[in-house]
Amino acid sequence: MRKLLSLVAVLALGSSLAACGSDDSKAGGDFGKTGIKVTEEFGKKPTVTHREGEPDKALVTEVLKEGDGPEVKKGDYLTANYLGQIWRDGKVFDNSYDRGAPSSFPIGIGGVIAGWDEALVGKKVGSRVVMSIPADKGYGPAGGNQQAGITKEDTLIFVVDLFGAGSNTTKLEADPVAAPATKFKVTGELSAEPKVTVPAGTKPPAKPGKPVVIATGKGKPIEKGSQLVGRYVVYDYAGKKQASTWDPQPASQQAPAQPGSPTDKLQVGPGPTGQAGALDGFAGIPVGSRVLVELPPAKDEKGKVTNAFAVIDVLNAFPAGKPQGQ
Repeated sequence: MRKLLSLVAVLALGSSLAACGSDDSKAGGDFGKTGIKVTEEFGKKPTVTHREGEPDKALVTEVLKEGDGPEVKKGDYLTANYLGQIWRDGKVFDNSYDRGAPSSFPIGIGGVIAGWDEALVGKKVGSRVVMSIPADKGYGPAGGNQQAGITKEDTLIFVVDLFGAGSNTTKLEADPVAAPATKFKVTGELSAEPKVTVPAGTKPPAKPGKPVVIATGKGKPIEKGSQLVGRYVVYDYAGKKQASTWDPQPASQQAPAQPGSPTDKLQVGPGPTGQAGALDGFAGIPVGSRVLVELPPAKDEKGKVTNAFAVIDVLNAFPAGKPQGQ
C-alpha cells in the first residue's frame, strides 16, 4: 500500500544530503544549472531535453516554478505528478500524467529513491522541480532496474509537480459541527486520531446512512469520480477499533515495516464501470472535513460478516486515474 510509484518507490537508500552542484543558473546555458530543459506548464505533461555530454556526478535540483503552499516536511505523505527519463538515451520510463492522476507516497523517510527524499523535502507545494539524480542516489545500489531499462550507472532525470502534502499531525482547517447528526460521540483534536464512543447496545443499520460531517473543511467541494488523500480510523459497533492509518504498518513479505501515514486509497464513485462505492456520499463535502461514514457489511478472512464505520479526515482530492490498460 505504501509503495505507490511503480518505478520510483523501490529502495530506501538513506544516504546523506549531497551537494547540489554549481549555483550559477547560467552554468548550463539555456538548460539551466541542471543541464535540463523542460517545456509545458505546471500540471501538464512535460517534454524534457538535456545538454550534450555527461551529466553531473552529484544530485542537482532546480525549482522551475515555485509554489505558494506549505513546505514539504520529512515524513509527509506527498502527492505529485512526475515524469522520469534516462539521461543516457532519453527514454521516458515512467510518468503519472498519462494515468490521469498524481501519485502519493511518504517522503524523506526512505520510501522512495534517495534523490527524491533529498531533493523534495523543503520544497513548497505548488512547485515544479527538475532533478538530475546520479546512479548512487537512484537505482545504482540495486544494480539498476532491468524492467525499466535502467542500468546501475544511469543518471535519471525527473520533473515533479508538487500538488499536496500532509501527515498524521496535519491540522485540518475545519470548523467543528456543534451537534453532528449521529449517535456516536467523536472527540479528539483535528491534528490527531479521532476517538469514538459507541453507545451500549448499538446495532449495525440494515443499510448504511449518509455520511455525517463532524467538522466542516474550508477547501473545495469533493467532486464525483475523485481520488481522496486522507486519514481514517475504523470501529465496529461494539466500539472496538479495527484499523487506523495512524497505526504503524507491520513488515510483510512484500515490504518492510513502515510508520503510519495517510493514504490515497479512498475513492468517490462512480467507479470506472459505473459501480457504486462506500464513499460516494462524500461528493459535495468540502476538502479538509472530518466525516463519519457507515460501511457496507463485509466478510473477514474467515468468512465472518463484519459491520463497521469509519471516521475519515479528507486532506485532499484529485480526479481519479484511468483504469490500467486504458
